[in-house]
Amino acid sequence: MNKIEIMGAKETLYIEHLDNGLDIYMVPKKTVKNFYITLNVKYGSIYTKYKWNGEKYEDPKGIAHYLEHLMFNMPDKDAFKYFATLGSAVNAYTGHEYTCYEVFSNSKFKENLSYLLKMVYTPYFTKELVNKERGIISEEIKMYEDDPSTLLFRNLSENLFINDERKYLVSGTVDDVKDIKVENLENAYKAFYQPQNMFLIITGNFNPEEAVAITSDVMSNYGFAENELPEVLYNNEPFEVNSEYISKEMDINKAKVAMAYKVPKNNFKSLKLSKLELKLYLSLIIKVNFGTTSIINDEMKSNGILNKIIGSRIEETNDYYIINFMAETDYPDYFVNRIKDVMNKISINEDSIKRKIKVAISDLIWLFDDIEEVNASLQDDILKYDNVITDIYQIYKSLNEETANKVISKLDKKILTISIVKPEN
Repeated sequence: MNKIEIMGAKETLYIEHLDNGLDIYMVPKKTVKNFYITLNVKYGSIYTKYKWNGEKYEDPKGIAHYLEHLMFNMPDKDAFKYFATLGSAVNAYTGHEYTCYEVFSNSKFKENLSYLLKMVYTPYFTKELVNKERGIISEEIKMYEDDPSTLLFRNLSENLFINDERKYLVSGTVDDVKDIKVENLENAYKAFYQPQNMFLIITGNFNPEEAVAITSDVMSNYGFAENELPEVLYNNEPFEVNSEYISKEMDINKAKVAMAYKVPKNNFKSLKLSKLELKLYLSLIIKVNFGTTSIINDEMKSNGILNKIIGSRIEETNDYYIINFMAETDYPDYFVNRIKDVMNKISINEDSIKRKIKVAISDLIWLFDDIEEVNASLQDDILKYDNVITDIYQIYKSLNEETANKVISKLDKKILTISIVKPEN
């Protein structure tokens, strides 16, 4: 078992690679009473087209989410009911590029870990169960159709992307769900739910040696075939948006606004920065100009434009960085124009960089007091960088004004889409 110090946080990461291909990442913390376990699959909503074992597959939208629902069915019992008898909280969620199964508890570590593994590695797809789940998922989709935030971001994604499957709902539509058959689910499970395409993360109060022993013992009961990993087929995404603006009305009190800039990754190629370094610089630039202590935030709050701070996040696709801004306001058009103004004049200096780096390092240390946040951070690293970043402290300290301004000079601010949900009348 590998032991790696997470620099700056004074914590230890334990890593074990099992013969069947499953990687286990562990950060024990004896100062808490709870433990948090996530079993993650590198399979999400955008993986509907793939090649595997010489065959080409094209599945309906929403199949990864459908699979997630079905995994809680066991031949002898309902997994939710079993975890309830343990006093544990169990759940799952599907993203664009992954599916995660999670358990949170403060006792019976062995039982929780063992059953989570058994649940995910025991596919049970009968036609009766598949049809029953179809109705449940359809009702879930209909419920979210009336949610203003869901409409806001669905419209944003549909406007932002032309061919990229991120433009579709993770769950698919009701019509998509109708097209999903048992054989679609079985093929997707066999292709993607292989130990070598999955990873286990455990944080909190537990013993790493025991965790590895339990996992090895449970998985020794399953005969995993040595299959090749599927090759995901992506659609080429052009450097433009589907539509620049959309506005809808709903029964709400205050308008919701979302904006997204589509920035090609190729713009930054000449800077020769690592994927992580570039992401940190972009994050730093956005936080300095739009974060909690930024001029625009103070201005909009003091003038009554906003009650809360500007929301922002940076997402990645294969070819683009997506810079998002979100807010609730009575003045959506004014908000949009001010964000555009600041983006067009975006800047950074050494003092701002040093201040934000201190905050980031402080946040890194505080992060390890929350075992769920630690787990999420490890998950994010593995999905984005295929490894856990243990020297983030040193990377933060290497960031500088000169390189930050080079990154700013490469920011393309022409490709933008706006989604607004306004109050009726």
